[in-house]
Amino acid sequence: MKKLVIASALLAGAVNAMEQDNTGSPSLKVKLRIQPRLDAGEIFKSGGSYQRRSDFYIRRARLEASKKWKGVPFGKWVKTNITLEMDKGERDYDYKKGSKGFTAFSPGVLYAYGDWKITDEFSILLGKKKKPYSRVSLTSSSRQLIIERPVSTETAKKWLGDYYGNQIMIHGKIQEGILRYMVAVSDGSTIEKKNKTGGSTVTSRVNLGNFLGVRIEVSPPGFIEKKKDDTGIGEKNRGSVVSLGGSYAKNGSFDVDSTRGESATVTGADLFARLNVGPGVLSFLAEYVSMSYEKLGKRERGWFVQGGYLVNLGKPGKIEPAIRYEQVETGSNRETYFTAGFNHYIKSHKIKWAYNMLSLRKAGERTRTVHQIQAQIYF
Repeated sequence: MKKLVIASALLAGAVNAMEQDNTGSPSLKVKLRIQPRLDAGEIFKSGGSYQRRSDFYIRRARLEASKKWKGVPFGKWVKTNITLEMDKGERDYDYKKGSKGFTAFSPGVLYAYGDWKITDEFSILLGKKKKPYSRVSLTSSSRQLIIERPVSTETAKKWLGDYYGNQIMIHGKIQEGILRYMVAVSDGSTIEKKNKTGGSTVTSRVNLGNFLGVRIEVSPPGFIEKKKDDTGIGEKNRGSVVSLGGSYAKNGSFDVDSTRGESATVTGADLFARLNVGPGVLSFLAEYVSMSYEKLGKRERGWFVQGGYLVNLGKPGKIEPAIRYEQVETGSNRETYFTAGFNHYIKSHKIKWAYNMLSLRKAGERTRTVHQIQAQIYF
């Protein structure tokens, strides 16, 4: 309760910080996002078999405060951002693992960075933000086609340390976005707390540059993507969009128990398209990701394809049926996931809700079914 009170005070302080500059526009932009979630079905494993349970919780609670500083002496602008989160508040079951464990509301800092845009082709970001790999992971969770991100890419986040980590990143776009790039470095120290090595002790040889992440995206002229949105809504984009991306990330120097000088690598490729087809909008995304620990000989890979078709129903809003198929391979073990459902947009991404039915099959287990309902209020 004490932590919740502290977070509420931070919210009140951020709202009170809304001031007017000389042009009459807000000097500070504050956004609040809440995602209530219900998981139901075979979500709890007990005695070797899955039991039916239901769990209502707050999947995401985010408070974002940002400001764009224009009129800087050099360059176009500097944007600062701090985002607080209280995710998975009062969640009782982890449906992926089948485990039970209460998660209290606990505030934390998700993002804290400054981004200096010198030219369209060159910007410098300093601070805590997502590392530049995996298309579906870089897309905001407010603009996902399916309620949950794919298992393969969520697992990839844990191989190199904290996905939301401190970094120095250069990024930009060339020819108005035909080519887009991100290159980030950090000291790689978060591998000590977040990893998939299986070791009892992981020690980072902390040096700036131990972590390197590179992402390249290309789009044909006339199909440039201005802002990532995996749904048919595409708020910041007009017309059809096609994007081909590739990622490479490495944490190059840490020890795992008696194994010295280990390195971790995550590589991936993805293809996204949003096309006006018939009376609606078709969206499609395919992504492949591969993870490895070189000296430990551990490897994992996965891929998924997903698609949706957005139709405007008029006054009731927009409806978007959606499906995803995914495979994850660890050695000779293979897991399969199939999701089908729909999104109902009452007011774009600001007010919406979704239903998904998820069919999971892990190695050595029978197929089980989980139902999910999630709403989003974003203002």
